[in-house]
Amino acid sequence: MVTSIEEAKRKIEDASLRANKLEKPQFVSIVKQIAQFDPLSVYYNGRHLYEGKRFFWKDAYEPFYLVGFDYAHIIEKNKGRDRFKYVEEEWKRFIEGVKENKTPFGTGNLLFGGFSFHPYQKEDNLWTSFPVSRFYVPKVLFTSYNNEAFITFNRYIKQGESVEDIIKEMEHIEETFLASDILPSQVYERNAVQHEVAPEEWKRAVKHATEQIRSGEIEKVVLARELQVTFHEKIWSEYALSRLLEEQNLSYIFAVEQDSQCFIGASPERLVKSVDGEVFSTCLAGSIPRGHSAEEDEKLGEELLNDEKNLFEHKLVVNMIEKAMKETCLNVYAPEHPTLYKVKHIQHLYTPIKGKAKEGTTLFELVEKLHPTPALGGYPKEESVEVLEKLEVFERGWYAAPIGWLDGDGNGEFIVGIRSALLRGHEASLFAGCGIVGDSDPQSEYEETKTKFKPMLSALGGMNNDK
Repeated sequence: MVTSIEEAKRKIEDASLRANKLEKPQFVSIVKQIAQFDPLSVYYNGRHLYEGKRFFWKDAYEPFYLVGFDYAHIIEKNKGRDRFKYVEEEWKRFIEGVKENKTPFGTGNLLFGGFSFHPYQKEDNLWTSFPVSRFYVPKVLFTSYNNEAFITFNRYIKQGESVEDIIKEMEHIEETFLASDILPSQVYERNAVQHEVAPEEWKRAVKHATEQIRSGEIEKVVLARELQVTFHEKIWSEYALSRLLEEQNLSYIFAVEQDSQCFIGASPERLVKSVDGEVFSTCLAGSIPRGHSAEEDEKLGEELLNDEKNLFEHKLVVNMIEKAMKETCLNVYAPEHPTLYKVKHIQHLYTPIKGKAKEGTTLFELVEKLHPTPALGGYPKEESVEVLEKLEVFERGWYAAPIGWLDGDGNGEFIVGIRSALLRGHEASLFAGCGIVGDSDPQSEYEETKTKFKPMLSALGGMNNDK
């Protein structure tokens, strides 16, 4: 339900009366339809009010954007294999307590956040502001969907708060966020210094992994590495997002700020989506660069479609996701052969899978079953993750992990945080990985990671300076 000013005042007054009577803060969600506005400008306009507490989300398949600010309610867990169940139970408890009326898709008390790749993280890692799981209902949410736009105000009303002051605060925030739809120009820093973290050690890890695979210990493992890029000035996430929106418009584009850090990327890979019980997942494994001409691009695509190594790697992903979905869904369907999914710098083997969720199946349950897919961890799941934990020289944090949103009705979507970077002031750590099988060549896999670094390097302005 979209709320008028009069209805907003009534809801706040009712919540204020309950707060005073029960001596306990009461949650309200005010949804207002507004004129269409540029989502990136909303994100930028909110910087001076909420820097370090913003998120941005763009769907890869639909004209759907979410831009969130600050935290009305937080669900967080710092470690433990029960993190999926913990977040789900806390979310259910919250939803049962607020009992809001139905609102337009992607509005209201929507939950946004993510998990780390591993259920435990070392304390001395890069990801100081990103715990094992962190989700929140934003205090302010901008939603753009199918040419309609909404702004949501979520908050707890405390005892004795002035209704008029709350209304004025909402009006000020709306005025600030919609002040201008022009993103100020910025000259991109080109004097970036790149530092590859232990490239030769990574190649030796690939060689070691192929030996383990050929000995029959595992069938596949995904090994990732880090590229550090340093600029002379602070990296502003809105300008990186602007470039990603321009260059990677067929991907999910996201940014999650936590204090002085920002995890940002353009992921082509959906983990799982659920809307009204319809479930969708994506198998994206096996890749090759784009060509410099249409003819070369087509030739490379045909090469990928017929490459035994990549087809084997892709089939492992399809089989695992299909099996996981059959445990939780009915009428599971996957095409027999993959097609190509092309983004700016790279093309992938692509197979979509869909089904109908069994009664009682939740989105968090699906996320837990699917993460990590063989495209992000390896196969078999547990054994391959153990191998990559021993062989990788950095902490993955939220890289290659589930990031997404869901509403009170169980609708939502999670992607995997690849083609991504962690921004820290004037420094950035970029991450890229490849699927390793028995006949993988360390140098070829190294070159593949260089291709996968390109989307974020380009977005940050550091493409031309390999040092």
